[in-house]
This record gives sequence, C-alpha cells and structure tokens, in this order.
Amino acid sequence: MRDDAFRKAFDILWRRFRVENWAEGKDPFEVLVSIVVSQNSTDLVTERVVRDLSHQLAVRPKEVATAPESLLIDALRPAGLARQKVPRIQELAREVLRRFGGDLMRVLDEPDPRQTLMDLPGIGPKTADVWLSLVAGADTMPVDTHIARLARRWRLTRRKDYAAITAKLQSLIPPRRRARGHLVLIQFGREICQARRPRCEECPVYGLCDATVKRPRATSASR
Repeated sequence: MRDDAFRKAFDILWRRFRVENWAEGKDPFEVLVSIVVSQNSTDLVTERVVRDLSHQLAVRPKEVATAPESLLIDALRPAGLARQKVPRIQELAREVLRRFGGDLMRVLDEPDPRQTLMDLPGIGPKTADVWLSLVAGADTMPVDTHIARLARRWRLTRRKDYAAITAKLQSLIPPRRRARGHLVLIQFGREICQARRPRCEECPVYGLCDATVKRPRATSASR
C-alpha cells in the first residue's frame, strides 16, 4: 500500500472505530503488569486474570513483590507462561520499589523515560511504548501483533522488526493522532483484518487495500 493510500485508509478507520483507553483510571503499575501478562495471551484473558488477581491483592509494587509466588502463578496461569512471567513481574516490582519508592510515575521525571522503562526487568520497547502512550500520553507509536500484521499485509516497510514498523507508522501518522491511532489500528485488526480469515466483506477500506490475502466480494458490497 502506498503512503497516500495508507493515510486515506487511516482517516477512514479513525472515523469508523470508537476506542477507549483501557488504562485510564488504573494504577500505573497495574497497567505495566497487564502489558507484561498480555504477552502470548489474548486481551480478554489478560483482562480477566489481572482483574481476578486484583481481587486477591492490590496490584502494586510492594504487594506484588512480597506475594507468595504460588499465588501469582495460580492467578496468571490462564494467560500462559505464568512460571516465566511471575518471577519477572516480582523482580520488576522490587526494582520499582528500589528505584522509585513504588511510584512508577517518577519514571516520567527521568531525562529519557522510555529508556528508563526499558532498563527495568522484563520491559522491552513495545511494553515501554504502550505504557507511555496509554498512561502518560507520550508521543509513541506502539506496534502490537495486530498492527504488525497490518504492516506486513499492506507492505508498509520491507523490514519486519519493531523499530522499522514503528518508524514507518510515525512517518505516516501525525503525533496528535498516534495515541488513539494505535488503538484504532488494533481494533481494526481484531475485528476486521483478522489473522486467519480477514473479513473483507465488511472492510471499510477494501477499495484501498492491496494485500495478497484480500478476497473478492460482490460488487454491490464494494466500498
């Protein structure tokens, strides 16, 4: 897909999808834990297990750092890889306590908040970008599984790595639209441009799409 076609498609999707910032009103550390838990899991499962965990203890650095490992593993097991995630999350909690007194928002006082986040245990570029976008309203362009799939299908960049896709999207989407825009693209990928069988018959940008997986549909349904 050419750059001008993507911009037109993005404008259509921007108007089409109503999205909400799921992190709004949540504790910043709980949001970070949710992002870590979401790795190799679905959004619905992540939401459920973190909610269930919050019924057992406050998802705050001190409580998570001192919780029995077995309790955390049992709570997070439905999200997958619990035995790998729990030690990382507890180490993360201890480091947030040590460096920021348990107040994760103090990351924003650092000269480079993104790098400061990535210096924490188990936090990579994607997790840092999502947290900064949703919690701090920072100018990042997170790329999740759905957005990476769109970038591949629309051949937005020849490179497939996170940094390249993020840079390309930043060149196409103005700063003021990136925070909500990444949620819009996720919603489109989740509802319409799905992994196994994209719902081309319902796609609002069908006429702009040049993906190889694009399936024909009746002329009367074309847009």
